[in-house]
Amino acid sequence: MPRFLGPLLCLLLLAGCASNQEAPELTEAAQYREARESIESKNYLTAIDQLKELEARFPYGDYAEQAALDLIYAQYKAVDYPATVVAAQRFMRNYPAHPRLDYALYLRGLANFNMEKGLFDNLVSSDKSARDMDAAKDAFRDFEQLVTRFPDSEYAPDARARMVHIRNQLARQELHVARYYARRGATVASINRAQYVVKHYQQTPAVEEALAIMVKGYERLNYPELAAKSRNVLALNWPDSQFLDDDEVYLAWWPEEDSGLLSLLTFDLL
Repeated sequence: MPRFLGPLLCLLLLAGCASNQEAPELTEAAQYREARESIESKNYLTAIDQLKELEARFPYGDYAEQAALDLIYAQYKAVDYPATVVAAQRFMRNYPAHPRLDYALYLRGLANFNMEKGLFDNLVSSDKSARDMDAAKDAFRDFEQLVTRFPDSEYAPDARARMVHIRNQLARQELHVARYYARRGATVASINRAQYVVKHYQQTPAVEEALAIMVKGYERLNYPELAAKSRNVLALNWPDSQFLDDDEVYLAWWPEEDSGLLSLLTFDLL
């Protein structure tokens, strides 16, 4: 046994040395190529790790700008919207004159646009007008900045369409609050919300109901002249409005005179 112990120990030492040898580090170009292959294969999480490592190893390399742009895309495709927003903001801060700045701004807008999507939004209809809309407002500002700074961008038409959608959602949110106040007997607050829709969200479908709320609210407060004025505007712009019944304005959900306290006590169940 002692005769074979020496050679055996030598073999073990050689094997240990071989296992401790590190693989040669990839060049910047090779590492970026691997990250692109991961993106093209839709392995976005792997691509994110590779791009971050590339950024750490070569912060001022030849592929730094493109890698930063690819990182925004990979994080968006990985449905990590907060990280997408952060990466886009950093890119825009570090490369303010980049020729694809419109793309970074567009992806930031898309990330904010999708930020409030719930787990079951793709399975059931979800009315986002009753939710907090801060991310939607951020998306609107992103798209507005895009179409203002880059009106000829290939992403501008889609940005404009999404702006219309967001404005409609924001107007519906104001209507949701106006109904909430009206059902609880806060008529003045309900009218104020409806007026806000008419003033700030013109050319949205919500204006029609907002005018109807103003009519009912002014009637409740015994201001017939203001009620008639709002009704005339409604009839002029929507002569076939679903809220018009001859010369009267009808809202199916509008509470009875004494239902405000009842609604409050029953949490709006009655």
